[in-house]
Amino acid sequence: MSDLLFYLLATALVIFSLLAVHVPNLLHAAIALIASFFVTAAIYIMLEMEFLALAQIMLYIGGIVIFMLIIILLTTGIGEERRLPVTISRRLAGAGLAALFLGGLIVAFGRWTPPAPAGTNPAVSLDAIGLRLLATQNGFVVAFELISVLLLTALVGAVVIARKDKGETP
Repeated sequence: MSDLLFYLLATALVIFSLLAVHVPNLLHAAIALIASFFVTAAIYIMLEMEFLALAQIMLYIGGIVIFMLIIILLTTGIGEERRLPVTISRRLAGAGLAALFLGGLIVAFGRWTPPAPAGTNPAVSLDAIGLRLLATQNGFVVAFELISVLLLTALVGAVVIARKDKGETP
C-alpha cells in the first residue's frame, strides 16, 4: 500500500513539475510549483521526515512561491478588473469543490491516529537544529539576513517597475 502511495505521489510530483515548467501563464506555473512542493512535502511525511516536510512547506511554499505570486501579480495585469459574471453553475461548482474539500478533511482527520512515541535524541531535536542554524558562531545568521534583504529589494524593485509602467509615481 505504501509503495502504491509513493508511486502515486511521485507521478503527481512529475506532472506538477512539468506543468510548472511548460505552462505559458506565469500564474498557473506558480500554482503548479506550489502543488509540486506540497507533493514533495507529502513524500517527506511518508518517509517519516517531518522536519523536512515542515521546512518545505514553510520555506518554499510559505515564503518563496508566495513571494513569486506577489511579484507576478504586481508586475502583470493578471489581478486587475477581470470579474467573471457569477452564475448558478459557478456557484454550484464552488460549493461542490468546497464540500469535496471538507469531506476529504473529515475523512483524513477521522482516520488519523497519533504516531507512537519514539525515542528522542536531544542532539537532533528541533531546538538543537534551530540553535545550530541561528548560532552566531559557525551558524547561518548572515545568510538568512542577506536572503531577507535580497527578497525585500526584489519586492521593492517589482513595485517600482509596476508603478512606472502605469505612469504613476512610486
